[in-house]
Amino acid sequence: MSHPTAFAPLANRAFLALWIANLLSNTGGWMAGTGAAWEMTSLTPEPIFVALLAAASMLPMFLFCFPAGVLAGRLGRRLYIIVCQFWMMGVAATLAVLAFTGLLDHWTLLGLSFCMGLGNAMNAPAWHAVVPEIVTGPMLRPAIALNSAGFNLARTVGPVIGQLLLGLVGVFLLFAINAATYIGVILAMSSWTRSAEARASQRRERFAEAARSGIAFVRNSSELKAVFARGLCFFAPGIAISTLLPVIGRFELGLDEFAFGILYGVFGVGAVSAAMLMPLINRLLGPDRANIWAMGVHAVATLVAALAMTPYVVGACVALSGACWITVIANNGASVQMILPNFMRARGMAVHQMVFFGSMVAGSLLWGKIATLLGTQAALILSAASLVPFTVLAAWIRLPRSTLPRS
Repeated sequence: MSHPTAFAPLANRAFLALWIANLLSNTGGWMAGTGAAWEMTSLTPEPIFVALLAAASMLPMFLFCFPAGVLAGRLGRRLYIIVCQFWMMGVAATLAVLAFTGLLDHWTLLGLSFCMGLGNAMNAPAWHAVVPEIVTGPMLRPAIALNSAGFNLARTVGPVIGQLLLGLVGVFLLFAINAATYIGVILAMSSWTRSAEARASQRRERFAEAARSGIAFVRNSSELKAVFARGLCFFAPGIAISTLLPVIGRFELGLDEFAFGILYGVFGVGAVSAAMLMPLINRLLGPDRANIWAMGVHAVATLVAALAMTPYVVGACVALSGACWITVIANNGASVQMILPNFMRARGMAVHQMVFFGSMVAGSLLWGKIATLLGTQAALILSAASLVPFTVLAAWIRLPRSTLPRS
């Protein structure tokens, strides 16, 4: 049986339209996100506030993702996603107005970052549930990798463009551009029509009943629990270098706005490169061993960055980190998608997102506090050291080899 290429899902017009719209939206999001991180380091030099900014955007994913998954399983996914896009557009526009008028302070920035995270939390389960409706079978894994690649391609170009515009105009423009990019996703979703089979497979349970059945499904699935455990072993200890990147770039390396954007962007370069090579990597190693290798390489990259702390070495390590990050995310996400039946997909993906973002929130706050108490270098060294036993533990927990079940 021939394996689909990395770009094969783009032949599907509906997937292509959503992929391009999401790429533009994510580019605007990374422009705004990098600008917000730079703005926070301008408002306060304390690493804990940079960590709080990261946590504020991720915490809603942990708190609200499961209720959002239940709603996405009950409501029409197209309209639901469009409403979420309008919410995030409104938050981005509010940030732009406050930044333009000079009323944006660090607490307001944290609060609106939480509101943006809330929009992402409500949107994510429905968005992840839509992808397997558009592309199915052997196309699903490369489609998920392409989505991750698009996200990280945006992470590559968004920070660079954003920081260039920030230096020339100001942070308000980045927030305004981000608000405008949601229009593309709204238009793409408006033009997509769900299949009759997908609509028929969606069960109209009451909210409490849907929540109970979703929890019961996850609790009784040893395969899902294995994927979640593998994720916990990596994301909480491994998030340090990403969380502390604004502190590293501005205070440890002394970068200007443009160089800071490039440092953010090289993470995306590594991630996109790994996503393009994902079919080959998984063919050679298998998703299970590929993830273990990624965890080990990420630990080494974090340690080298901590010990060297020069722009070129840190940049190379951040690129390696991006490659490792996308490998684990894409393989874990594909495993979850292949386990879940269509009627349970939004709720199951919501739990997956809860574990993912919950572990990153805990890790971000932990490493931010350690960096405040002991210094950024010490936090990175401890992060690398903690990944070693967790990688060994993850090697004992094998990823499931399930095929996509029937709805």
